[in-house]
Parts: sequence; C-alpha cells; structure tokens
Amino acid sequence: MNNLVSTQKLAKAANGNIEAFQSLADTILNATERLLALNIDAARSACAYVSVTAAPLVEADLREQFTSRLATQNKSMEQAADYFRNVSELFIQTQGEIAAFGTRQFDEAAHGLGEFVEHFAHTAPAGTTDFVNAVKTAMSNASAAYESFVKTSRDVAETNLAAASNALQPILTAQASNTKSRKAA
Repeated sequence: MNNLVSTQKLAKAANGNIEAFQSLADTILNATERLLALNIDAARSACAYVSVTAAPLVEADLREQFTSRLATQNKSMEQAADYFRNVSELFIQTQGEIAAFGTRQFDEAAHGLGEFVEHFAHTAPAGTTDFVNAVKTAMSNASAAYESFVKTSRDVAETNLAAASNALQPILTAQASNTKSRKAA
C-alpha cells in the first residue's frame, strides 16, 4: 500500500512538472511571438522610411521636400521610441509572468516540504521538536527572502522602464518643436 501511495505521488509530481514546463514554455513562446511581431513592424516602418527619403531632391520644391523629410524623420523617431517602449513593456510583462511562475513553483515546493515536515513531526521520535521548529523557521525565512527578491526585481524593472521613457521624452519633445517651428517659418 505504501509503494502505491509513493508511486501515485511520484506520478502526480511528474504530471505537475510537465504542466509547469508547458506553462513556462507557453509564456516564453507568446513573448517571442510578440517580439517577432514588433520586429516585423519595425522593419516595415524602416523600409517605408527609406523609400520616402530615397527620392532625389528637386530644386523647385526644395523647401517643401526638406520639410517633408523632417516630418518623416520625426515620425520615424516617434516610431522608434514606441518600439523601444513596447519592447521594454514586453520584457517587463514577461519577467512578471516568469516571476509569478517561479513564485507558484516555490509556493508548491514550500507547501510540499511543509507537509513533509509536519508528517515528520508527527512520526519522529521524541526530542526532535527543536529540529522541526528550526526547519519551519528556515522555510519561513526562505519564503520571506524570495518574496523580497521578487518585489525588488519588479521594482527595479519598473524603475528602468520609467527611466528609459523619461530619457526618450526630451528627444521627442525637441523633434516635435523643431517640426512646428519649421512649419511656422
């Protein structure tokens, strides 16, 4: 009977690991698919930009062509900023999903270890309560450290995204003001 229970637990753990791997693979494949779509759109935009700016300048419409090229350049800068913002958001979202996956796996492992420790505490010989309490304390400390690590990682990623967005904002503002001043002239 004991072997049957162990075999069932082993099969359940194996199925859980397969499902966990499949979930992680789905997350990574979805992120890869979205990144590929972003790259294809960026390549399409770059080709469109090159085709617009490749036309030779004609003397008669020099001012108009120059203004048109500046507007196209500003639009391409905005598209580049959007691209980098989307890539950053994708990385942060994927990092969050992977962190959530890791947290679920950690929680499941901690729960299993907790059950094992409780079972051990009930079947262990007398005098092992100090050991059991030490293991429980270590598990609690490890759980708190992991939660702190995940929170810190998430905060750092959000700070980096905000810093990248703030760094791009002056460039976009300057580009927009240059376009407006050229149109006014």
